Amino acid sequence: MSEPFQLYRYTHADGSAKDWAWRRRQDGSSEVRWGRAGQLSQSRIYPASRYERLLRTVQAKLAKGYVDLGIRELDAHGRLIEPQPEPQHAPSVPTPPTPDIDLSALDSDIDDDWF
Repeated sequence: MSEPFQLYRYTHADGSAKDWAWRRRQDGSSEVRWGRAGQLSQSRIYPASRYERLLRTVQAKLAKGYVDLGIRELDAHGRLIEPQPEPQHAPSVPTPPTPDIDLSALDSDIDDDWF
């Protein structure tokens, strides 16, 4: 089962990256997940009373250089579920029409003026 999270990514100078994500749960609490890019294996649930503080944390992450990647799906283990692209169907190429056979061009060695 996958859950939608608001995902943020920080890319280090050496090219490695880490992710931080959060979502609001139905009971009003907030779940935060973090870890290396694509594998947010650590998590914590905060009570609804900490929601304002969570929003300040989001602003601090953005100020640090995290990039908002939008709403993304994570599985139960915190692995990022990449959206599957629609299969690309090759455009169908129309078959060229078969030309009518010009029977007058056939030479059958038969005299056809008897009609």
